[in-house]
Amino acid sequence: MDWKDIDRIRVPGFTLGRRGYDKHEVDRFLARLADWLETDAPNEIGEMAVTRKLELVGKSTAHILLAAEQEAQELKRQSEDDCAELRAQAEADAQTLRANADDDARRAREEAKAEAAETIEEGLRRRGQIDHQIHELEDHRAAVLEDLGRLRAELSATIHAHPPTPAKQNGEPDREAPDAEPAEQS
Repeated sequence: MDWKDIDRIRVPGFTLGRRGYDKHEVDRFLARLADWLETDAPNEIGEMAVTRKLELVGKSTAHILLAAEQEAQELKRQSEDDCAELRAQAEADAQTLRANADDDARRAREEAKAEAAETIEEGLRRRGQIDHQIHELEDHRAAVLEDLGRLRAELSATIHAHPPTPAKQNGEPDREAPDAEPAEQS
C-alpha cells in the first residue's frame, strides 16, 4: 500500500449506496489494509512517521525562520528609525551648539570691542590730562624763566647801583667812605 493510501483511510471516498457505503468496496479496502498491515506496514509506517515528523519539523522550522525573519526585519526597521532619530537629534544639537557658539563669539567680540573702545577712550582721556599737565608745566617753566630773567635783571641793576666798597686792612669794608671806588682785587 502506498503512503498516499493512508490519507485514503482518513478520507476513503467510498461510493454511497442506498444504505450507505458500497459493501464490496469497503470489504476490498479492509482486506488490502489488513494485508498491508501484516506485511509492509511496519517499514512504511516508520518511514512515513519519520517523513511526517520531518514535514512537521520543516513546517515548524519554516514558521520559526519566518518569525525570525520578520523579527529581524522589524529590528532592522526599528534600528534604522532609531538611527535616523539619533542623527536628526545630533544634527539639531550640533546646530544649537553652533548657534550658541556663534552667539558666544559675537558677544565676546562685542565685549572685546567695547573694552577696546573703553581702553582707547581712557588712553585718550589720560593723554589729554598729560598734555594739559605738560602745557601747564611749559607755562610754569616759561613763567619761572621769565621770573629768573627779571630777577637777573634786577640783581644786575642792583649790583651796578651798589658797587662794592674797598675793604680795610682787617678785611672789613670802610663804612665812612661810601663813595669810594672799590679796590680791585688781585
